[in-house]
Amino acid sequence: MYHKAKFCHDKEKKMNDIVFPALPAEIQAQITALLDQDGTEALDEKKEHYAKIWQTKYELFVSQIHTVGMELVQELGTTDTRGAILLTYSGSLISLGPQQNGSRWLEYASIKFRSDVPDYIRGQSITVNGPITCDAVAEFSGSPLKKSSSVYRIAVCPEGTSESDQEQRIREATIYLTNGFIKINRTQMGQTSADVDQFTVKSIVSFLAKKHGLTQNAARAVLDDYLSVVEAGVLLGERVTVGKLGSMTLKLQAAKKARVMKNIQTGEDILVPAKPATLVPKFVVSRALKEKGALVDPEFVGLAAPDPEDDDGDE
Repeated sequence: MYHKAKFCHDKEKKMNDIVFPALPAEIQAQITALLDQDGTEALDEKKEHYAKIWQTKYELFVSQIHTVGMELVQELGTTDTRGAILLTYSGSLISLGPQQNGSRWLEYASIKFRSDVPDYIRGQSITVNGPITCDAVAEFSGSPLKKSSSVYRIAVCPEGTSESDQEQRIREATIYLTNGFIKINRTQMGQTSADVDQFTVKSIVSFLAKKHGLTQNAARAVLDDYLSVVEAGVLLGERVTVGKLGSMTLKLQAAKKARVMKNIQTGEDILVPAKPATLVPKFVVSRALKEKGALVDPEFVGLAAPDPEDDDGDE
């Protein structure tokens, strides 16, 4: 169960109405450099455009940190063994597992302003060199990533959180934020939801392969086998839990008698034939997923109007 997070950074505030001049100098410099690379003038409207992208990513970061019950701190000291998620000024995400036997795992995802394909770096048994502090670079040993860009925010789990719970929260938040940053980039590049293929099976396989250092075929085989086991369990009459999403099972749908209905286009009577009792698959969404869904900004996901046909079943 997640805990309510609190802010521990004195300077923390949500950047609701921020514009380019109000951004930190390092972010302003990155945006200006990006526009200069194109050989175009750094016009105010273009600066504002990229400032809004950064703002949206930052707000998504803060929101997700709250959702998984993590908190923001100014520093991760050398004796602090908690895992962490770092957001750098360049918009990269660095996830660190809790320290065990003096070392941690590391995942680095770089999602540049105009990129919708993240660069991944993974490391096992890495060591953090010194404390990690906001507004300073983080340095690592035993990792393909030796040094980060300046750290903008540090998120950790509350003191006393078990290592397994920390692992779960960090991995969940990292996957959400990585994909969220990609979606923001794609949306800002003019792609609509219908254009975004980020969550097709092909894209998910590609994501899993990169994240876990697998071949595409190996990742696809694992995913296919998992789905096949779920399907088999359902068809054998079992109630199958689908991770944190919910559960699936077969339900017996009652027989329906033949009945006469009106054709809504012509007004004529039509005969709807009888149907025998039939087993049908039913998916029940978990309460945890519903609670998380309630925290999502409807405008961010493009669902400003309620769905009149919503099925509000809980697990």
